[in-house]
Amino acid sequence: MIIPSVTEILKPWSDFSRIPPTVLEAAALRGTAVHEACANIARGLLVMNMPPEVKGYVASFQRWFDFLVADVLLVEERLIDTAFGYHGEPDLIIKAKHGEIILTDNKTPVQLVKAWRLQCAGYVNLAIKNDIKPDRTGSLRLSPDGGIARMDYYENSLTDFNYFLQALNLHRFFHTK
Repeated sequence: MIIPSVTEILKPWSDFSRIPPTVLEAAALRGTAVHEACANIARGLLVMNMPPEVKGYVASFQRWFDFLVADVLLVEERLIDTAFGYHGEPDLIIKAKHGEIILTDNKTPVQLVKAWRLQCAGYVNLAIKNDIKPDRTGSLRLSPDGGIARMDYYENSLTDFNYFLQALNLHRFFHTK
């Protein structure tokens, strides 16, 4: 059995059909570069030779990271839930300077996307299955100009996880012969 990722499961609810393919491709490349740079910062590695379109987002992440993070617990590590049969890679789980354990998913779009709540709910379950219990979770929208990042917190509710499981079941229905 093929175990789907959180991203694959939620793909039908991320409609990019109105975005021109060239714009979408550029955004995907930028997002990948931003995620790689942010992961390296979280790992304590030096980040160099960034494309100009990435620098603002990375500076925004660095400001947030320096302000809030006391300790890094997990960086882009593949986690698996064998009981529900899915996997995912949360961007970051940290211990904040004020003591909370926070799971964040880094984002470069300016507009908040509803499916991100379900994505984070899937990640929270994966973290719990791996003995990390986040106190809070959310999407960290990075500023393209290096400004202050915006954290959109979610409630870690069972409702969001139940919606995620419904999406997982629909994924299985449509992708199983």
